[in-house]
Amino acid sequence: MMDIPYEQAVEKITTEANTSAEEIEQKVKAKLEELSGLISKDGAIHIVANELGVKLTPEVKESGGEVTISSLTVGMRGAIVTAKVLQKYDVKEFDKNGRQGKVASMLVGDASGITRLVFWNDQVEIFQELKENDILKVTNPFVKESYMKDRLELQMNDQSQLTVNPEGVTVEVKPRETQDRTPKYIKDLQGGEQNIEVVATIVQVFDPVYYDACPECRKKAENNLCPTHGEVTSEPNFNVSLFIDDGTGNIRTSFWKKQAIQLTGLTDEQMVSFRENPAGFEEKKNDLLGEIIKVVGSVKKNEQYDRIEMNAQLVFTDVDPAVEMKNLEQKFESNRKEAPTETPKEEPKMEEPVVVGETAKPKIKEEVISLDQLEEMGK
Repeated sequence: MMDIPYEQAVEKITTEANTSAEEIEQKVKAKLEELSGLISKDGAIHIVANELGVKLTPEVKESGGEVTISSLTVGMRGAIVTAKVLQKYDVKEFDKNGRQGKVASMLVGDASGITRLVFWNDQVEIFQELKENDILKVTNPFVKESYMKDRLELQMNDQSQLTVNPEGVTVEVKPRETQDRTPKYIKDLQGGEQNIEVVATIVQVFDPVYYDACPECRKKAENNLCPTHGEVTSEPNFNVSLFIDDGTGNIRTSFWKKQAIQLTGLTDEQMVSFRENPAGFEEKKNDLLGEIIKVVGSVKKNEQYDRIEMNAQLVFTDVDPAVEMKNLEQKFESNRKEAPTETPKEEPKMEEPVVVGETAKPKIKEEVISLDQLEEMGK
Protein backbone atom coordinates (compact mmCIF):
# COMPACT_ATOMS: atom_id res chain seq x y z
CA MET A 1 0.00 0.00 0.00
CA MET A 2 2.76 2.40 0.92
CA ASP A 3 4.00 4.19 -2.22
CA ILE A 4 5.98 6.89 -0.45
CA PRO A 5 8.52 6.33 2.37
CA TYR A 6 7.06 7.04 5.81
CA GLU A 7 9.54 9.82 6.64
CA GLN A 8 8.77 11.57 3.34
CA ALA A 9 5.06 11.24 4.07
CA VAL A 10 5.50 12.97 7.44
CA GLU A 11 7.54 15.74 5.83
CA LYS A 12 4.94 16.26 3.09
CA ILE A 13 2.08 16.44 5.60
CA THR A 14 3.87 18.87 7.92
CA THR A 15 4.57 21.17 4.98
CA GLU A 16 1.16 21.11 3.32
CA ALA A 17 -0.93 20.96 6.51
CA ASN A 18 1.23 23.54 8.33
CA THR A 19 1.70 21.32 11.38
CA SER A 20 4.59 19.72 13.25
CA ALA A 21 6.14 16.28 12.89
CA GLU A 22 5.40 15.66 16.59
CA GLU A 23 1.70 16.32 16.05
CA ILE A 24 1.64 13.99 13.04
CA GLU A 25 3.32 11.23 15.07
CA GLN A 26 0.72 11.67 17.82
CA LYS A 27 -2.11 11.37 15.28
CA VAL A 28 -0.54 8.23 13.80
CA LYS A 29 -0.12 6.73 17.28
CA ALA A 30 -3.74 7.51 18.11
CA LYS A 31 -4.91 5.92 14.87
CA LEU A 32 -2.88 2.77 15.60
CA GLU A 33 -4.44 2.52 19.06
CA GLU A 34 -7.93 3.16 17.67
CA LEU A 35 -7.55 0.44 15.02
CA SER A 36 -5.29 -1.85 17.02
CA GLY A 37 -4.29 -4.92 15.02
CA LEU A 38 -6.18 -3.77 11.94
CA ILE A 39 -3.76 -1.30 10.44
CA SER A 40 -0.04 -0.76 9.99
CA LYS A 41 1.90 2.45 10.59
CA ASP A 42 2.10 2.97 6.83
CA GLY A 43 -1.67 2.66 6.56
CA ALA A 44 -2.18 5.01 9.49
CA ILE A 45 -0.13 7.79 7.91
CA HIS A 46 -2.32 7.56 4.78
CA ILE A 47 -5.46 7.98 6.87
CA VAL A 48 -3.98 10.92 8.77
CA ALA A 49 -2.93 12.56 5.49
CA ASN A 50 -6.42 12.10 4.06
CA GLU A 51 -8.03 13.59 7.17
CA LEU A 52 -5.79 16.65 6.82
CA GLY A 53 -6.50 17.00 3.10
CA VAL A 54 -3.01 16.02 1.94
CA LYS A 55 -2.45 13.75 -1.07
CA LEU A 56 0.62 11.60 -0.61
CA THR A 57 0.78 10.49 -4.25
CA PRO A 58 1.67 13.35 -6.60
CA GLU A 59 -0.39 13.60 -9.77
CA VAL A 60 1.87 13.00 -12.74
CA LYS A 61 0.49 13.02 -16.28
CA GLU A 62 0.99 9.93 -18.40
CA SER A 63 2.72 12.07 -21.05
CA GLY A 64 5.23 13.44 -18.57
CA GLY A 65 5.65 15.58 -15.50
CA GLU A 66 8.54 17.39 -13.82
CA VAL A 67 9.12 15.96 -10.35
CA THR A 68 11.79 16.26 -7.69
CA ILE A 69 13.64 13.27 -6.26
CA SER A 70 11.85 13.55 -2.92
CA SER A 71 8.43 13.32 -4.61
CA LEU A 72 9.15 10.08 -6.51
CA THR A 73 6.81 7.18 -5.78
CA VAL A 74 6.99 3.49 -6.65
CA GLY A 75 5.61 2.78 -10.12
CA MET A 76 5.38 6.46 -11.09
CA ARG A 77 4.99 6.78 -14.88
CA GLY A 78 5.96 9.61 -17.19
CA ALA A 79 8.19 11.32 -14.63
CA ILE A 80 10.89 13.77 -15.69
CA VAL A 81 13.74 14.13 -13.19
CA THR A 82 16.54 16.66 -13.60
CA ALA A 83 19.53 15.95 -11.37
CA LYS A 84 23.31 16.22 -11.08
CA VAL A 85 25.68 13.24 -11.18
CA LEU A 86 27.27 12.94 -7.73
CA GLN A 87 29.12 9.64 -7.83
CA LYS A 88 29.67 6.84 -10.35
CA TYR A 89 30.18 3.19 -9.41
CA ASP A 90 32.06 0.50 -11.28
CA VAL A 91 30.36 -1.44 -14.08
CA LYS A 92 29.49 -4.98 -13.03
CA GLU A 93 28.94 -8.06 -15.15
CA PHE A 94 26.47 -10.72 -14.06
CA ASP A 95 25.45 -14.24 -14.98
CA LYS A 96 22.16 -15.13 -13.36
CA ASN A 97 20.11 -18.18 -14.29
CA GLY A 98 21.96 -18.41 -17.60
CA ARG A 99 21.32 -14.74 -18.38
CA GLN A 100 24.42 -12.62 -18.83
CA GLY A 101 24.64 -8.86 -18.88
CA LYS A 102 26.08 -5.66 -17.46
CA VAL A 103 24.76 -3.19 -14.92
CA ALA A 104 26.07 0.16 -13.73
CA SER A 105 24.73 2.78 -11.38
CA MET A 106 25.38 6.27 -10.11
CA LEU A 107 24.11 8.60 -7.43
CA VAL A 108 22.28 11.68 -8.69
CA GLY A 109 20.87 14.53 -6.64
CA ASP A 110 18.77 17.67 -6.68
CA ALA A 111 17.71 20.23 -4.08
CA SER A 112 15.31 17.73 -2.49
CA GLY A 113 17.55 14.68 -2.08
CA ILE A 114 19.56 11.94 -3.78
CA THR A 115 18.73 8.68 -5.53
CA ARG A 116 20.40 5.93 -7.54
CA LEU A 117 20.13 5.82 -11.35
CA VAL A 118 20.68 2.36 -12.86
CA PHE A 119 21.76 1.44 -16.42
CA TRP A 120 21.47 -2.04 -17.94
CA ASN A 121 23.35 -3.82 -20.74
CA ASP A 122 23.57 -1.61 -23.90
CA GLN A 123 22.77 1.47 -21.78
CA VAL A 124 26.06 0.94 -19.94
CA GLU A 125 27.82 2.48 -22.95
CA ILE A 126 25.93 5.73 -22.26
CA PHE A 127 26.80 5.46 -18.59
CA GLN A 128 30.51 5.25 -19.39
CA GLU A 129 30.39 8.56 -21.26
CA LEU A 130 28.90 10.41 -18.29
CA LYS A 131 31.00 12.10 -15.63
CA GLU A 132 30.49 13.59 -12.20
CA ASN A 133 28.76 17.00 -12.13
CA ASP A 134 26.98 16.35 -15.44
CA ILE A 135 23.35 17.51 -15.44
CA LEU A 136 20.93 14.79 -16.52
CA LYS A 137 17.32 15.14 -17.63
CA VAL A 138 15.84 11.67 -17.20
CA THR A 139 12.47 11.14 -18.89
CA ASN A 140 10.16 8.22 -18.11
CA PRO A 141 12.45 6.06 -15.94
CA PHE A 142 11.08 3.10 -14.02
CA VAL A 143 10.73 4.03 -10.34
CA LYS A 144 11.17 1.17 -7.89
CA GLU A 145 12.14 0.44 -4.33
CA SER A 146 15.83 -0.34 -3.89
CA TYR A 147 16.70 -3.90 -2.88
CA MET A 148 17.70 -2.61 0.56
CA LYS A 149 14.22 -1.02 0.84
CA ASP A 150 15.72 2.14 2.32
CA ARG A 151 15.06 4.41 -0.66
CA LEU A 152 13.64 4.59 -4.18
CA GLU A 153 15.76 4.32 -7.29
CA LEU A 154 15.44 5.14 -11.00
CA GLN A 155 16.07 2.52 -13.67
CA MET A 156 16.60 3.29 -17.34
CA ASN A 157 14.50 1.16 -19.71
CA ASP A 158 13.60 1.03 -23.41
CA GLN A 159 11.05 3.83 -22.98
CA SER A 160 13.44 6.11 -21.07
CA GLN A 161 15.21 9.12 -22.59
CA LEU A 162 18.33 10.87 -21.31
CA THR A 163 19.45 14.43 -22.08
CA VAL A 164 22.95 15.32 -20.92
CA ASN A 165 23.73 18.89 -19.82
CA PRO A 166 20.60 20.54 -21.30
CA GLU A 167 21.32 24.13 -22.28
CA GLY A 168 20.66 26.72 -19.58
CA VAL A 169 19.81 24.15 -16.89
CA THR A 170 21.55 24.15 -13.50
CA VAL A 171 20.90 21.95 -10.47
CA GLU A 172 21.51 22.83 -6.85
CA VAL A 173 22.12 19.66 -4.86
CA LYS A 174 20.89 19.24 -1.31
CA PRO A 175 24.00 19.27 0.93
CA ARG A 176 24.86 15.90 2.44
CA GLU A 177 24.71 17.50 5.87
CA THR A 178 20.95 18.08 5.43
CA GLN A 179 20.01 14.86 3.63
CA ASP A 180 17.92 12.31 5.45
CA ARG A 181 20.07 9.70 7.21
CA THR A 182 19.20 6.28 8.59
CA PRO A 183 20.74 5.36 11.97
CA LYS A 184 21.91 1.74 12.07
CA TYR A 185 23.66 -0.70 14.35
CA ILE A 186 26.71 -2.29 12.72
CA LYS A 187 25.26 -5.78 13.21
CA ASP A 188 22.34 -4.85 10.93
CA LEU A 189 24.45 -3.69 7.98
CA GLN A 190 24.35 -6.00 4.97
CA GLY A 191 26.03 -4.06 2.13
CA GLY A 192 24.48 -1.78 -0.44
CA GLU A 193 23.05 0.75 2.03
CA GLN A 194 23.39 4.49 1.38
CA ASN A 195 23.36 7.46 3.75
CA ILE A 196 23.71 5.23 6.81
CA GLU A 197 24.57 6.81 10.17
CA VAL A 198 26.68 4.90 12.70
CA VAL A 199 27.87 6.03 16.14
CA ALA A 200 30.85 3.97 17.30
CA THR A 201 34.25 3.89 18.99
CA ILE A 202 37.55 3.83 17.09
CA VAL A 203 39.33 0.60 18.01
CA GLN A 204 41.97 0.19 15.30
CA VAL A 205 43.76 2.76 13.09
CA PHE A 206 45.92 2.00 10.04
CA ASP A 207 48.61 4.10 8.41
CA PRO A 208 47.46 6.46 5.63
CA VAL A 209 47.58 5.10 2.08
CA TYR A 210 48.81 7.54 -0.56
CA TYR A 211 48.61 7.73 -4.33
CA ASP A 212 48.93 10.36 -7.07
CA ALA A 213 45.54 11.50 -8.31
CA CYS A 214 44.12 13.36 -11.29
CA PRO A 215 43.07 16.87 -10.15
CA GLU A 216 39.91 16.59 -12.27
CA CYS A 217 38.38 13.24 -11.35
CA ARG A 218 40.57 12.19 -8.35
CA LYS A 219 41.28 8.82 -10.00
CA LYS A 220 44.75 7.29 -9.77
CA ALA A 221 47.17 8.95 -12.19
CA GLU A 222 50.45 7.05 -12.46
CA ASN A 223 53.29 9.05 -14.01
CA ASN A 224 50.92 12.01 -14.39
CA LEU A 225 48.69 10.00 -16.72
CA CYS A 226 44.96 9.82 -16.01
CA PRO A 227 42.94 7.07 -17.77
CA THR A 228 40.14 9.62 -18.35
CA HIS A 229 41.85 12.99 -18.80
CA GLY A 230 45.18 11.94 -20.28
CA GLU A 231 48.34 13.79 -19.24
CA VAL A 232 47.80 15.84 -16.07
CA THR A 233 49.74 17.33 -13.18
CA SER A 234 48.87 14.84 -10.47
CA GLU A 235 48.19 15.77 -6.86
CA PRO A 236 48.69 13.64 -3.73
CA ASN A 237 45.57 11.97 -2.42
CA PHE A 238 45.25 9.79 0.65
CA ASN A 239 42.99 7.51 2.62
CA VAL A 240 42.85 6.64 6.32
CA SER A 241 41.18 3.34 7.26
CA LEU A 242 40.15 2.24 10.71
CA PHE A 243 37.83 -0.12 12.54
CA ILE A 244 34.92 1.26 14.54
CA ASP A 245 32.88 -0.73 17.05
CA ASP A 246 29.42 0.09 18.42
CA GLY A 247 29.09 -2.87 20.78
CA THR A 248 27.07 -4.94 18.27
CA GLY A 249 29.92 -5.44 15.81
CA ASN A 250 32.79 -3.71 14.09
CA ILE A 251 33.39 -2.52 10.55
CA ARG A 252 36.35 -1.26 8.55
CA THR A 253 35.69 2.31 7.44
CA SER A 254 37.59 4.37 4.87
CA PHE A 255 38.05 8.13 5.14
CA TRP A 256 39.24 9.81 1.94
CA LYS A 257 41.09 13.12 1.82
CA LYS A 258 38.39 15.56 2.99
CA GLN A 259 36.94 13.18 5.56
CA ALA A 260 40.43 12.13 6.78
CA ILE A 261 41.27 15.77 7.45
CA GLN A 262 37.99 16.22 9.33
CA LEU A 263 38.64 13.03 11.31
CA THR A 264 42.20 13.82 12.32
CA GLY A 265 41.95 17.59 12.68
CA LEU A 266 45.17 17.89 10.67
CA THR A 267 45.83 20.01 7.60
CA ASP A 268 46.28 18.73 4.06
CA GLU A 269 49.99 19.59 4.26
CA GLN A 270 50.44 17.72 7.53
CA MET A 271 48.76 14.60 6.17
CA VAL A 272 50.89 14.69 3.01
CA SER A 273 54.06 15.04 5.12
CA PHE A 274 53.47 11.59 6.63
CA ARG A 275 53.99 10.07 3.18
CA GLU A 276 57.74 10.50 3.67
CA ASN A 277 57.60 10.24 7.46
CA PRO A 278 55.11 7.45 8.41
CA ALA A 279 56.32 7.45 12.04
CA GLY A 280 54.98 10.98 12.40
CA PHE A 281 51.42 9.64 12.22
CA GLU A 282 51.85 7.31 15.22
CA GLU A 283 50.91 9.96 17.77
CA LYS A 284 47.68 10.77 15.91
CA LYS A 285 46.84 7.06 15.66
CA ASN A 286 47.13 6.74 19.44
CA ASP A 287 45.04 9.88 19.97
CA LEU A 288 42.23 8.50 17.81
CA LEU A 289 41.97 5.17 19.66
CA GLY A 290 38.96 5.17 21.97
CA GLU A 291 37.39 8.25 20.37
CA ILE A 292 33.63 8.09 19.73
CA ILE A 293 32.59 9.40 16.33
CA LYS A 294 29.48 9.58 14.17
CA VAL A 295 29.96 8.47 10.56
CA VAL A 296 27.57 8.91 7.65
CA GLY A 297 28.32 6.94 4.52
CA SER A 298 27.67 3.98 2.26
CA VAL A 299 28.20 0.28 2.89
CA LYS A 300 29.56 -2.25 0.41
CA LYS A 301 30.58 -5.91 0.36
CA ASN A 302 34.32 -6.61 0.01
CA GLU A 303 34.32 -9.91 -1.85
CA GLN A 304 38.05 -10.47 -1.36
CA TYR A 305 37.82 -10.49 2.44
CA ASP A 306 34.15 -11.60 2.55
CA ARG A 307 33.12 -8.71 4.79
CA ILE A 308 31.17 -5.49 4.60
CA GLU A 309 32.98 -2.15 4.69
CA MET A 310 31.91 1.46 5.07
CA ASN A 311 32.95 4.46 3.02
CA ALA A 312 32.67 7.70 5.02
CA GLN A 313 30.99 10.68 3.39
CA LEU A 314 30.62 12.72 6.57
CA VAL A 315 32.30 12.40 9.97
CA PHE A 316 31.46 14.16 13.24
CA THR A 317 34.03 14.12 16.03
CA ASP A 318 32.17 16.32 18.54
CA VAL A 319 29.81 13.60 19.69
CA ASP A 320 27.84 13.37 22.94
CA PRO A 321 27.55 9.58 23.51
CA ALA A 322 24.61 9.92 25.94
CA VAL A 323 22.55 11.95 23.46
CA GLU A 324 23.39 9.69 20.51
CA MET A 325 22.58 6.49 22.41
CA LYS A 326 19.28 7.95 23.59
CA ASN A 327 18.33 8.83 20.00
CA LEU A 328 19.23 5.34 18.81
CA GLU A 329 17.31 3.66 21.62
CA GLN A 330 14.21 5.76 20.89
CA LYS A 331 14.34 4.89 17.20
CA PHE A 332 14.80 1.16 17.65
CA GLU A 333 12.30 0.98 20.51
CA SER A 334 9.77 2.59 18.18
CA ASN A 335 10.58 0.04 15.47
CA ARG A 336 10.17 -2.84 17.93
CA LYS A 337 6.71 -1.63 18.95
CA GLU A 338 5.62 -1.48 15.32
CA ALA A 339 7.01 -4.91 14.41
CA PRO A 340 4.79 -8.06 14.60
CA THR A 341 4.90 -9.85 17.93
CA GLU A 342 7.47 -12.63 18.00
CA THR A 343 9.65 -14.45 20.46
CA PRO A 344 11.87 -11.80 22.02
CA LYS A 345 15.56 -12.06 21.21
CA GLU A 346 18.33 -11.14 23.56
CA GLU A 347 19.83 -7.76 22.66
CA PRO A 348 23.60 -7.77 21.97
CA LYS A 349 25.59 -6.59 24.96
CA MET A 350 28.59 -4.30 25.04
CA GLU A 351 31.59 -6.26 26.18
CA GLU A 352 33.62 -5.09 29.11
CA PRO A 353 36.14 -2.45 28.01
CA VAL A 354 39.82 -3.17 28.04
CA VAL A 355 42.33 -0.50 28.98
CA VAL A 356 45.15 0.45 26.65
CA GLY A 357 47.32 3.04 28.38
CA GLU A 358 44.71 5.42 29.75
CA THR A 359 42.19 4.84 26.97
CA ALA A 360 39.27 2.46 27.39
CA LYS A 361 37.71 0.92 24.32
CA PRO A 362 35.40 -2.02 23.52
CA LYS A 363 36.96 -5.36 22.72
CA ILE A 364 36.95 -6.49 19.13
CA LYS A 365 34.85 -9.62 19.02
CA GLU A 366 36.93 -12.42 17.57
CA GLU A 367 33.91 -14.09 15.99
CA VAL A 368 33.52 -10.97 13.84
CA ILE A 369 37.20 -10.50 12.98
CA SER A 370 40.34 -11.52 14.79
CA LEU A 371 43.25 -9.37 15.89
CA ASP A 372 45.53 -11.46 13.64
CA GLN A 373 43.38 -10.53 10.67
CA LEU A 374 43.47 -6.88 11.66
CA GLU A 375 47.24 -6.92 11.86
CA GLU A 376 47.53 -8.71 8.53
CA MET A 377 45.34 -6.12 6.82
CA GLY A 378 47.37 -3.31 8.31
CA LYS A 379 50.61 -4.51 6.76
